[in-house]
Amino acid sequence: METFTERNWEGDVLRSPVPVVVGFWAEWCVPCRMAAPALESAEQRHRGRLRFGLVEYDANPGLVQRYEIQGLPALMVVQDGRPALRRVGLMGRAALEDLLRSFVS
Repeated sequence: METFTERNWEGDVLRSPVPVVVGFWAEWCVPCRMAAPALESAEQRHRGRLRFGLVEYDANPGLVQRYEIQGLPALMVVQDGRPALRRVGLMGRAALEDLLRSFVS
């Protein structure tokens, strides 16, 4: 899983040739830790077709503000430099796969 920050956001996320699945999380967020296995499983399943990474909420206030992240865990899919999907809350593997289905070619 990649780590996205305010410093690498433009090049690694907005300019990515494939859709990027971004998880916003925080160390203190218990549901964020519970969501990690589903994200890791999806990353393995879709390697090469989607990119996956995490943004640490407290360390990246500019991204949190820019994308109006108000609850955690938050998931965003960025495609062609723009947010194409946003969800807040804990999701299991099946729900995550359903959301990602339209982004996998």
